[in-house]
Amino acid sequence: MRLEDHPTVRKVSANVQPAGPGILASTWLCGLALDRGADDAGLVEIERAALEPQRGEILRNYPWTRSLLSFVVRMAREPVRGAPRSVANLEFHRAGNAVDHIAAAIVAELEKRSVRAVNPSMGFPMEMYQSGGGALWVVSPSRSAQLRRG
Repeated sequence: MRLEDHPTVRKVSANVQPAGPGILASTWLCGLALDRGADDAGLVEIERAALEPQRGEILRNYPWTRSLLSFVVRMAREPVRGAPRSVANLEFHRAGNAVDHIAAAIVAELEKRSVRAVNPSMGFPMEMYQSGGGALWVVSPSRSAQLRRG
């Protein structure tokens, strides 16, 4: 059992409040993602050098951004490894729906605490009108993957 999964640790983590006005404790925020169903979560400040290639696009869409929370949901391996595309597609949709629900629950909790939050699409790029020079993703999943712990 991971330490984060222990019932006492989860209970204490859930009761850790934001660090101060306008500041959230990173352990609380990652704990919120885990409590809502994520399998892992990480947090990074917008100033991190690794975000340089997309910082401008993120801030253009959400100028109030201070941090990015990235979380992952495990997919079942065999449906994705198998040849039938319909079976793999079902697993992608199941995991994608889980991501959407978890993200919505996180945003709702943050909004209750008067914290501005948004969850960009977990799906395929939608900003195709920007294909001539802008980013197709609001926040690139490949960049978000760099935030994953251990």
